[in-house]
Amino acid sequence: MEFERHIIKTAEEVATTFRAMAVCGPRQVGKTWLLKRLAAKLGGYETVSLDDEALLVQARNDPKLFLDLHPAPLVIDEIQSAPELFSALKMRLDASDARGQYLMTGSQQFKMMKGAKESLAGRVGILRLAGLSKAEIEGRPLSAPFLPSLDVNRFGNAGGWDIHTVYEAVVKGGYPECHAVPNINVRRYFSSYIETYIERDIREMVDVANIAQFQTFMRVCAARTGQLLNYADLARDAAISVPTARTWLSMLETSGVVYILHPYYGNLIKRAVKTPKLYFTDTGLCSHLLGITTAKAAIDSPLSGALLETYVVMEIMKSHWYSGSDAKFWFFRDAEKHEIDLLIEDGGRLYPVEIKRASSVKAKDINRNMDVFRKATPGINAIGAVVLVSTSLGALDANTALIPIGAL
Repeated sequence: MEFERHIIKTAEEVATTFRAMAVCGPRQVGKTWLLKRLAAKLGGYETVSLDDEALLVQARNDPKLFLDLHPAPLVIDEIQSAPELFSALKMRLDASDARGQYLMTGSQQFKMMKGAKESLAGRVGILRLAGLSKAEIEGRPLSAPFLPSLDVNRFGNAGGWDIHTVYEAVVKGGYPECHAVPNINVRRYFSSYIETYIERDIREMVDVANIAQFQTFMRVCAARTGQLLNYADLARDAAISVPTARTWLSMLETSGVVYILHPYYGNLIKRAVKTPKLYFTDTGLCSHLLGITTAKAAIDSPLSGALLETYVVMEIMKSHWYSGSDAKFWFFRDAEKHEIDLLIEDGGRLYPVEIKRASSVKAKDINRNMDVFRKATPGINAIGAVVLVSTSLGALDANTALIPIGAL
């Protein structure tokens, strides 16, 4: 089974606007498929993968010759493996004003983005790809990126998404293979994914001598998805040093396995926390690392709320990434623990989003946090939302929509 990726339209726009385009994201989320599909649509592209050892050696040792042998238009898969190519690419791009000369993918996003931004600034458009979104899995067409609204027509059909359905989606996650293959053994898939990921990406970034210890560290991180990031706690529970915890978490972030959400604060917010939050980009992988294999186990887990928050945060981000939105994402928490789970900064406005495992909420509980945030950020607040386990759209009040998870 094949899924239509919503980002394809954005990718075509970027490829025909910039002289080069780079797509970053974790392994096995569909980056290569996306560029092959795009290349076929635009026509005339050769595809080379730097997972091929012979091509990799050639690209590293003589990048100019490599590009002579593989002229544009060209798709380069896993370009972060040969950072030597970036300078050579700059010379090629400066010599021609043609759009879409090089389409690139990278599984180590910061490494790739660093090379692209330093050498190819102004010449390359960068896209972020994660797993399948809920809308892609359901076969719905691309719609506007998620923003809180009291207009129910902005959202999909919420019917049928009770708490069991929600957590089935949480446990399965969004990796395309988990949805494309009927009756796939998801546990075996994720076990193989972790082994392959460590062998191909982690070892490439740093010498991890103790693979079992690194896997323990991944499980420790999974147990903290949706929570404030504390390196000392991570180090203690994984039995490693704090510097090692920082290095290893950076590797997980670099390869797109986790996302670090930073807090919103400024001169007007005197008592906001400045500690970021940790999220896994895929709740299926996160659930596997936690030993959670069924919806019931996820519902009964002490991490049930954190997994749900992770799922919703990533679904909202995907809707923006895939539609080409340039929105920024934050969260808010002050010293008195008033918290907004997600802030969407778009068009100079801040849209606050609360995420609840409940099927109903009390206005006083939500407004306590919303009011504190709105008073701290006057003039830039927009309509807020509570995303919850419900089956109908509604409104908490004139400033806050109630949006079921099934409508995302």
